[in-house]
Amino acid sequence: MTQSTQRKNIVYALYPNANGFGFVYLENPRKLLDYGSVRINPISNRKVLERIKRSFEYLRPSIVIIQDPEGKASRVGRRVRRLIDKIIVLASEEKLKVVQYSRDQVRDVFEQFGAVTKYEISKVLLTEFKELELRKPKKRKTWESESHNMPIFDALSLALVWYYLSD
Repeated sequence: MTQSTQRKNIVYALYPNANGFGFVYLENPRKLLDYGSVRINPISNRKVLERIKRSFEYLRPSIVIIQDPEGKASRVGRRVRRLIDKIIVLASEEKLKVVQYSRDQVRDVFEQFGAVTKYEISKVLLTEFKELELRKPKKRKTWESESHNMPIFDALSLALVWYYLSD
């Protein structure tokens, strides 16, 4: 196996949403390798899956972490639920281990740090990952839509929950 195709211990966390997906690659719980928010317009699960398949080849992760849409507090729509199912199939075809965490599990872990809402969790994450400061979401009003950078923090929170619960 050559160096370029060899899988390293890289964690790839994804957070699909109504507009595309957020992602992070981590080498360990304190080393962020890459991150981003991908918007697909017009939205199409096929286009999202194509982008995700390419992302599997980018840093060759050993594990994929994704949200569990079946959680009690989940508000994931039908299209995103189908997308998550297809991502799991795609990851399995690529021989990648897949782990899912619900919104409740993320809250349970971050509650220990005084964070319950997505905004509070993003503030906790910014204390450790200063490189995300420019992507910092502003506190939103009830009627405002979510920041287009929030999926990055959602993906990062999923990855850190995996590290936290794996120890």
